Amino acid sequence: MRCLVIRHAPAESGFPDAERPLSAAGAGLMRQLRGALQALVPDLMLIAHSPLRRARETAALLAEVYAVPLCETDALAPGRLDGLSAWLAGQAGPLALVGHEDDLSYWTCHMLTGLAGRFFVFERAGACLLEFPGLPRPGGGRLHWLMAPEHLARMARR
Repeated sequence: MRCLVIRHAPAESGFPDAERPLSAAGAGLMRQLRGALQALVPDLMLIAHSPLRRARETAALLAEVYAVPLCETDALAPGRLDGLSAWLAGQAGPLALVGHEDDLSYWTCHMLTGLAGRFFVFERAGACLLEFPGLPRPGGGRLHWLMAPEHLARMARR
């Protein structure tokens, strides 16, 4: 299974956390990056996202270029990633996961190493591609690439 893991794009402040929309700059950034993401991961079957508005809006912008269904799951909500591996086991890949920091970097590092803790932080609109040879399990993932939004933007300008 291949998983494109993406942190939501920059969001507005001044709203209750669950209702924070993408900022105009965040939506523009995601529109710019989605072509580079599609070049790196040409096929997806599903884009899963957190129930929080900024993740849902990021996923919707991504779905415009992939033309695949969106799926909201509580397994991507902040503080709920303990259930993400079990949720993934019931999915067919490749798929994208759109969620939040600190959870995504801790989950990704755990899936790569099997250990607690993290060795990187996802920037807003940052992404990585993980591959699991079997069912997703801690320590069973392989990292194909990890990019900050500025690297994806450079690719998009080519």
